[in-house]
Amino acid sequence: ITFQQGKGESATFIETSAMPGQPLKLVASQAGQYIKYGCGKGECGTCESLCNGKYLRPCVDVVPTDLEPDAETGKYASLVIQVKGTKAKVVSSGKFFSAKSFLLGFWNNLLGMGGFVRDRRRAKKNYQERITNEEEIMRLTAEKKRKRAEETQLALNK
Repeated sequence: ITFQQGKGESATFIETSAMPGQPLKLVASQAGQYIKYGCGKGECGTCESLCNGKYLRPCVDVVPTDLEPDAETGKYASLVIQVKGTKAKVVSSGKFFSAKSFLLGFWNNLLGMGGFVRDRRRAKKNYQERITNEEEIMRLTAEKKRKRAEETQLALNK
């Protein structure tokens, strides 16, 4: 199996051998070929690669088992899997403790505190409504209990 990343002269190739039925995800990792995965179930298409003109998804597909060896040499035809290029360049924000990071952290905390104050005011109003409703329910429940007790007393007195 040959993993190809990129096209033309800038393409990189990694050759490895694999057994039929072996998961392509495992073959790629053993060969050192990085493939970006999303869902890992073959649904999202993040890992989709081109193999001899057919699209496959290495996260769920396996090395084909129906390959026929060459009649003259007895070797299997090479599978070329074209892997999507990845942009692995990570831009560093600089120093861990920079003036910018402190200012952004302060601003973020300030916004968070403002959100807490805003939400707390709403919650306080809601709390007062809930307490009023609870008191009304307690009053109605006490009234019902009193009526039942009176009915029970009347029934016993008869």
